[in-house]
Amino acid sequence: MLRNFSNKIKQQRGFTIIEVMIVLAIAGLIMVVVLVAVPQLQRNQRDSARQNVTARFSTELGNYSSNNNGAYPFALTGTSGTITDFTTRYITGKVELKNPKSGNDYAPSQSAAVGTVPSEDQLLVYPGGSCSGESVTGTISITSRQYAVRIALEGGATFYCVDNN
Repeated sequence: MLRNFSNKIKQQRGFTIIEVMIVLAIAGLIMVVVLVAVPQLQRNQRDSARQNVTARFSTELGNYSSNNNGAYPFALTGTSGTITDFTTRYITGKVELKNPKSGNDYAPSQSAAVGTVPSEDQLLVYPGGSCSGESVTGTISITSRQYAVRIALEGGATFYCVDNN
């Protein structure tokens, strides 16, 4: 009986070195895929947050217009109804305008030309503008009832644009 028991022990074998190497190679490939995919997923999530901020800002511009006889807060600097006044009354404390990457507050400002490009922490409003993909077209006009809002996405060369058309 002791002899049968020792034969059974000898027949049970562990993993070969080849099997262990294959498992390690597969685990390594999985780790590489995860390490490459996670940063891109994080960038996409931050860009989605930026798009939500832009859409919410545009919605609040519509609310401002509804409460002010169809007028928008586009005016020459220093006059009533400026973007600063709008931001104070409709955004501060109600809508969080934070850059998801830096944590800085976005600085909403009115653009003087359709070719102006928003910086990383800037939300640009183009009175009289309209979106054409990620760029803005039209003529800047403070009396216009049309506007475009544009924000820079991560990577620096891409933008997101929302208008009221």
